Amino acid sequence: MVTLLKPIGHCFGVIKAIELAREVASQYQDKNIYVFGLLVHNEEVTNYLAGLGIKTVDTSIDNPLNLLKQFNDGDIVIFTAHGHPLEYEQILNARCVLFFDATCTKVKECFNRIKEAEEVIYIGKNNHPETNAALTMNKKAHLYDINHGFDYSVLESDHPLVINQTTLSFIELEAIHQDIKNKLPHAVFAEEICNATLLRQKAINELDSSVDTLIIVGSRKSSNTMKLFDVAKAKHPNKQIVLVNNADDLKKYHLSFKNAVIASGTSTPIDTINKVKDYLESI
Repeated sequence: MVTLLKPIGHCFGVIKAIELAREVASQYQDKNIYVFGLLVHNEEVTNYLAGLGIKTVDTSIDNPLNLLKQFNDGDIVIFTAHGHPLEYEQILNARCVLFFDATCTKVKECFNRIKEAEEVIYIGKNNHPETNAALTMNKKAHLYDINHGFDYSVLESDHPLVINQTTLSFIELEAIHQDIKNKLPHAVFAEEICNATLLRQKAINELDSSVDTLIIVGSRKSSNTMKLFDVAKAKHPNKQIVLVNNADDLKKYHLSFKNAVIASGTSTPIDTINKVKDYLESI
């Protein structure tokens, strides 16, 4: 038996980002259109955008500020769903470059809370685009790196706002929150895992014992996909758990199962998921 674990496929923020890109491509067919970074963290979506004539700019090859200065009047830029520093927009405005903002609504809400706070501990993955953008929203925003911890000596306040990257796992966030509470009992906590991410994590956490195999479909570049994988491994060490990009990737594994469940990251196309399901049902 093969079933899909809901919610599955694109979340609202990803749907809106892709719709925006599609509209821009349709409206400005005679222009050079660029996504500044990965619109969403999924290679198949990037390939789909390329088919629409939209070029993806690899922001890891140089300082993003230098890359932005290479755009000219007549170019069109789409900012990704993960958010971006306000300075990026200022550079493009100065160069008379038309741009569109695909930032997820949930991410924008998180950024607004950071802007309004006196001081912030931001829990996130170092160099993730959402984290990089969030830290520019407040001069007193400090990174609590999920992999390397936090230097509490940088704080001026004993009651900072504690807020997080929207694609973390609730398991790691609980442990980090407890660490902060132990050090800062007056800290103010705002748990900002997006609902689409949280519901998927909880669905995996609560999997029925009859399930023997879990297939997670998504890119390793996707933070929320990798967190699903982490939750699955932590909560179900005795199940067969596989992370794949697509059905072709899955064919590399020699699987045997009675009851398989398919889950996905929020940036994974439903067509990709259905092809994985079709393949599993054929073996």
